[in-house]
Amino acid sequence: MSRNRYKFAAELEGFINVFEDRGKFNNRCFSFKLPPEVIEQAEADREELLEWAASKAPNPRRVEKALPKWDDEGLVKYSYGGETKRPEPVFVDTEGKPIERSVLQGVRRGTKVNIIVQQSPYVFGSKVGTKFKVLGVQIVELVSGNGAADSGDLSVEDVAALFGEAEGFKQSDPSVRDARPEEAGESYDF
Repeated sequence: MSRNRYKFAAELEGFINVFEDRGKFNNRCFSFKLPPEVIEQAEADREELLEWAASKAPNPRRVEKALPKWDDEGLVKYSYGGETKRPEPVFVDTEGKPIERSVLQGVRRGTKVNIIVQQSPYVFGSKVGTKFKVLGVQIVELVSGNGAADSGDLSVEDVAALFGEAEGFKQSDPSVRDARPEEAGESYDF
């Protein structure tokens, strides 16, 4: 992976709209937390990027450093599209196939994803900082608007655990009975 680019597992948080531009800023958004090891690397990279950006500022000795794009817990609020002019990240499933728009409409908080983020420097007058660009999002477990979660293929053990035990058919101890329909000659009372 290239320098200043991070790939990690996360869970989508907060308000999520990855379907269409809307709201006050006519954009789309989602939030996620950076894992501690990614924060450590991103902070180290940020210092180098800020030094480079400061060298490009009109007056390198008098620059104001912007805050990082993550808070103290590593939460990143990411918006794109609309007025932000940021391109939409690529959304794929676990096979690498693009996610259909109709599926993106239902993505909700708790969806488990793998994310690729690029950190790059910027200079705006005397202010320098770094920005994040989410390059791709791989949905590992989809939590939809109705609260249903889809984590893809389940093993036999997973399905058995979900169902638990019940009265009825047992492959190891069949209880055979005649289940053929009754003869056509019999009538019913109405």
